[in-house]
Amino acid sequence: MDIEAITSWVLSHPQTYPGLHLSPQPRTNSSLKPLEPNSQMQIIWKATIEYIRENLTQGKGVNIPGFGAFTFDIQTDAPRLGNINPIQGEITDQRLERKHLHKNTPVFIPDSGLEYLLQRYHRKSQVDKPSSQRSVYQKGFQMIFCNPVPVAQACSLDKNVIRDAHKAFFAAVKDLTKLGRTLHIPFNFAVVVITNMSLQVQFNKEFSNHVNDKTYEYKMRRSDDPCKQFWTTTSQDKWKGSVLSRLYESPDSRNVNQLNEKTLALKILSLDLASTVRPNK
Repeated sequence: MDIEAITSWVLSHPQTYPGLHLSPQPRTNSSLKPLEPNSQMQIIWKATIEYIRENLTQGKGVNIPGFGAFTFDIQTDAPRLGNINPIQGEITDQRLERKHLHKNTPVFIPDSGLEYLLQRYHRKSQVDKPSSQRSVYQKGFQMIFCNPVPVAQACSLDKNVIRDAHKAFFAAVKDLTKLGRTLHIPFNFAVVVITNMSLQVQFNKEFSNHVNDKTYEYKMRRSDDPCKQFWTTTSQDKWKGSVLSRLYESPDSRNVNQLNEKTLALKILSLDLASTVRPNK
């Protein structure tokens, strides 16, 4: 079952997966019309995977409640000596290569509830951690919660719609896993396959190479950023630089409102003409 099949399963069982996602919801942008539930779930899913991919490329792990967490297993090499030779290339590149001490392996840590249903899953720890770390937020690197607000902003929907859609979708994944169904859940950077109550995660080779690039380690070291950048960067600046802000094009509100007013005027005119009675001669 792919994304469309899982979405159809959710919508065909409204009593099992209740929420705002079952009906067309008003858009926060008045220029956009409400979508039917299936299309509404599709745009939510697309924005969700873009949100996860963007945070992973920024060096942050993302925890999805009820499903699992995408993060990195980091292996650190010994520090290298400061041997820089101008003949071997650019000095800046050599410094980056010398500071490139971490090898990042993207991993997926299933939720405890989902892992319980995966009876044939190997249950090996995906991340090396001390025994005192039990929370999923301690297992990964810079783990954050899957925030529905940016997804809602990209889809022009209320955040409660996104929250209900996420809850219903991943609850359906657990139920279908319990029934022994084969699930194929594609992300932009990986594919999660659940077959015969076992789990396999295949990460994109291009994504795996990107997180091991020498320039990627700069994103993981927060100490390299100047302190004032944290305090002077506003939420609007972060949103403008986000992929989600450009995911769906917003129509021109002024033109759309003018067209809606003309349409309304034609409706009123047609009612006036229909109510006109031809006088008898």
